[in-house]
Formats: sequence, structure tokens, C-alpha cells
Amino acid sequence: MAVTFDSTTLFRQVIEPENGSLAPDVARYIVDLDFPPTDHARYEVLAAKAQEGTLSPEEAQELDGFIHVDSLLVIMRLKAKRSLNR
Repeated sequence: MAVTFDSTTLFRQVIEPENGSLAPDVARYIVDLDFPPTDHARYEVLAAKAQEGTLSPEEAQELDGFIHVDSLLVIMRLKAKRSLNR
């Protein structure tokens, strides 16, 4: 089951990244969230295979998961950075 753009849009509406309302310690924690190095490496492999057109359906689903979670992290980091800048 692929994650749709609508779920990211809904998450953005819930998080309200334009509203910098997080406590500073929470905001700093969120800014530091990231995938571990092994996941970064796996993403690079999947992205290269996608460019080559050699992804299996399971790998395509895995890559979609990485992209979706990264989109959610971007939204959360935006809110955190706005919170730290207020």
C-alpha cells in the first residue's frame, strides 16, 4: 500500500509548521532527528536502482517509505526551526 501525498498534507495541517510553538528543548530534539547511517546507505542504493529502472516492487515500496518519512521529518524540522527562531 503506497502512502499518498494526501497523508503528508494532512500531517502538515496537524503539525502547523508555520506556528513555532514548540518548547526549545523539544525543538532542538526534532532538529537533530535523522535516519541512521545504515538507512542513508540503503536509501542511496534504492535511489540508484530507481534511476536505473531496476527496482523490484518491494524495493519501490521501501523507497516510498523512506521518501514519506523524510517528508514528515522536513515538516517537523520546519516547525522546530520556527520555534527556535521566535
